[in-house]
Amino acid sequence: MTICEDPFAVLGVSSEASPADIKRAYRRLAMHWHPDRNHSAAAEAEFKRVHAAYELFLDPQRLAEWRQAQAASKAAASGRRDSKGSASAPRESSYGASKAAGQRSTGEDLTQDLTLTLEEAALGCRKTIALVQGVRCVSCRSSGRVQHRTSVPCKRCSGCGRTSRRGGGTSVCEGCAGRGFLRETDCPDCCGSGWLHQPRTLAVTVPPGLLAGERLRLVGQATPRAGSGGEGGKAGDLYLEIRLAEHPLFVLHGRDIHCRVPVSVYRLLCGGRIEVPSLTGTTTLDLSADPQPPEEYRLPGLGFPAKGRRAAGDLVLQVQRIHPQSLAAEDLDLLERLEVRLAGDLERRAPPLAAWEQQLQARRKSAGS
Repeated sequence: MTICEDPFAVLGVSSEASPADIKRAYRRLAMHWHPDRNHSAAAEAEFKRVHAAYELFLDPQRLAEWRQAQAASKAAASGRRDSKGSASAPRESSYGASKAAGQRSTGEDLTQDLTLTLEEAALGCRKTIALVQGVRCVSCRSSGRVQHRTSVPCKRCSGCGRTSRRGGGTSVCEGCAGRGFLRETDCPDCCGSGWLHQPRTLAVTVPPGLLAGERLRLVGQATPRAGSGGEGGKAGDLYLEIRLAEHPLFVLHGRDIHCRVPVSVYRLLCGGRIEVPSLTGTTTLDLSADPQPPEEYRLPGLGFPAKGRRAAGDLVLQVQRIHPQSLAAEDLDLLERLEVRLAGDLERRAPPLAAWEQQLQARRKSAGS
């Protein structure tokens, strides 16, 4: 359930429903949509939605806040309608009045998360999303109840009229008021909600450059949910809120993309061109032949793409110096030769080592005197 949804509509109960009615409706829907029992593609999402609605009923403070928000929204909408009506009143005609009376009501807007990879969000993509739409149950004419020609045993008490209590003893069955038999029961097709839930899929074109938290609006795609009323009314809008999946290589900071690049210590000393990942595949990075290479390289414009007035980000490559874990005899010979060449010109090529050598010489002299 999203913040836009009515918990009463989700559970298919009226706004005056008692806690017991709400609990019964929740149990019916939860049993119907539980993924262990219902193997449709939309079962898990619908089960979470029903559970979220019931959790709102269990939290009086959150429910009160939701009611206040609904009341404020209705008041604002009423004010807008009054304002529009007063402005257009002089031009109203009998045709206009009859047309207004026949207008269809607009359904509620819905919000749903859409998780994308960093590449999909940056470059744009085509996604297929699963939705659930509510249709009125034909079997019970959306009443949630069915009439039987003959009495049937009450399922709660198995026809005896009494149910067990936790503390011991029995009490009158609430389902049949102690009669044990019923002529009217919950509709088995819709579990007493009056609505059937049908999964559907929707192909969506996601434009490039969307960041996490931004929303994609699909006009008229929020098909009515169970209990939302207004059959035949105009559907509301569906908002897809973008979420970004964790990436194995990249971390997004603003529109800059950061990536740690492991590089051999030998390559860092020699410099040269290396291959690095980018949003579109790979690119090349020229390392400077510097005994103290920079720890970070920045490739302008290769980060998250530009959108509107926001410029494209940079690809920021953080160099991770990698030392070999083992050396062969040939490697040691080459390194020894490099060490000898370095020792012949310490003052110019390695001043810290030259200073250290001078300190050692001074200690040797002081120890021999």
